[in-house]
Amino acid sequence: MKPLLTPPGIAPAPLAARGRAAWPPPGVRALQALLLAEAAAVVAVWLWSWRGVQAYAWPGVDSGLTERGLAYLLVLAPAVPVNALAAIWLGRGGRRARLYLAAAGALALVQGLLLLTPAAMPVREAMTDGAAAVGTAFLTATAPILFAGAALAATAKARAWLGREPARPRGRIAGVETAVWSLALLLAAGTGAEVHRWSLAAAEPGEPRGEYTEAGTWQRLEDAVAETTGALPAFSGFATRTLDVAACGYRTPAGLATYRYTLTYELRTADFPAYEAAVRARWAEGDYELTYDGATFEGVRRITAERADEIALGYTGGDAPALTLASGCVERVGEPECIRAQGEPTTDVIRGIACRE
Repeated sequence: MKPLLTPPGIAPAPLAARGRAAWPPPGVRALQALLLAEAAAVVAVWLWSWRGVQAYAWPGVDSGLTERGLAYLLVLAPAVPVNALAAIWLGRGGRRARLYLAAAGALALVQGLLLLTPAAMPVREAMTDGAAAVGTAFLTATAPILFAGAALAATAKARAWLGREPARPRGRIAGVETAVWSLALLLAAGTGAEVHRWSLAAAEPGEPRGEYTEAGTWQRLEDAVAETTGALPAFSGFATRTLDVAACGYRTPAGLATYRYTLTYELRTADFPAYEAAVRARWAEGDYELTYDGATFEGVRRITAERADEIALGYTGGDAPALTLASGCVERVGEPECIRAQGEPTTDVIRGIACRE
């Protein structure tokens, strides 16, 4: 009602004012930033874990890459939409904000416990090769953010903001909530499909084309070892040699069984950083193609390469550095001959074949 039109003796009605949402206090805005930072840290941990899983890829061998990559994705991915929605609702305050904030904290706790206890992970039979290191990385990346967030949420201004129910309608924010969850599910499905595709490609053995038979396969592996050690400075020899011959599980069109040779040489004590640099340089030239150079979950150097004649090569550092070479699936055409070990190893183990001297 306008004051000029108000009858005498009647107090004028107050002018209606458009409601404007108050800005959340600085502590709450800092808490919103921490929630988004924790979501970004979780994404970084998953990318790091997937990179680490790829370090264990071996051409033509199923190493549980799909299961492990998807297990980490399943555990870590929910943090992204939960934290994003917690940050959105914190801008309004009230019960919904308290609910999402508690969910974000509880989820981080559950994720840490699962990652630090590989036996409790989904598909735990596949969680090997330093899986607990992912838990350590998660704890290192998120613990400072979580402690800072808890401290901010406990302040008087933050509690007052969270305790006040917003006056604005929920419809628009509810639409944003639906959009966030839908986008998160879409991204998770797409990422999972890419993980599965990459894993299948890494583990695809490929049918033998008849170009390489078992005859000479062991010798080709030994020759590749000799070429590699020839590039090592002050090569000190090997401690052990192990040859494993395992069936690939199918036959050629001619009915011949197929087998894969895996040759492992453990190195004696030496200047391993110099060895690693020499291995990388050797496997990046000539008939070799470098396929990976990085760290495993345990933080040791891992270098892999492939050669034109279907030989895969790998160097793994750590307490017992080793060269590991594997053939493609080759056709069995006769009894192979034994080949003497290189580098004077003290232990020599041959499994899967009875070779003749």
